[in-house]
Amino acid sequence: MLQPGICLLWTSSIWLWSFLIGAPVVEAGALREQTPPMIPGAQLPESGTEDGTKSARDIGARIYQEAIYSAGMDTGSLPGGGTFSSVSAVCFVLNRVLGSPLVSPYLSEFERWLEAYGRRVADAASLRPGDLILSPHSLTVAGQVGIIGRRISNYPDFEIYSNSARNHLFVPGWSLRKWKEYFQSQLGLDVVFFRVIRSPEKEQGETRESLDCRRPPLFGFLPAGSSR
Repeated sequence: MLQPGICLLWTSSIWLWSFLIGAPVVEAGALREQTPPMIPGAQLPESGTEDGTKSARDIGARIYQEAIYSAGMDTGSLPGGGTFSSVSAVCFVLNRVLGSPLVSPYLSEFERWLEAYGRRVADAASLRPGDLILSPHSLTVAGQVGIIGRRISNYPDFEIYSNSARNHLFVPGWSLRKWKEYFQSQLGLDVVFFRVIRSPEKEQGETRESLDCRRPPLFGFLPAGSSR
């Protein structure tokens, strides 16, 4: 039987030779923290300078966030009586974000507002949450307005917050694919996208009066069959 001193010397010799010939040594340590993968559409838009200023992205993020907070809103008391309240519901969200002067809840005035304070997004693949989708009225068919939500597929497809004529609620009940199938393919309406890039400013501290507020809306002349 080997003496304890000899065993210790033998063990030390084996460890020394293993170190000299490059045997791997395992060390315990903390794992490096890694950033979790991003899921497309699951986050609010990040701040950036794609539209010339950081505030342009911030406005879109705030519109999207306010749309989430407003989901489930009853649109029955808004202009249009709930059935044709998509513009009113979207303008309600925009007014919560932007303040005065108020955005007009009628489509013809709203289109002019978008041309003044936003820019068109030509490619659906470039859309991001907080952008707006618009199918303007034709002579016989009522249009619809909505707010782009999170990305739901690489089609590309997005959820859309808009008024539901069925239950008069502001909900993410549309997708971009369904919107195009219904308004573009079935009803023959245009589908355009806008991004709000700047906030309107007060004119001498007074809220500007909408031209459409002084005349009755077009809703009464539209056929019932055009409702959603």
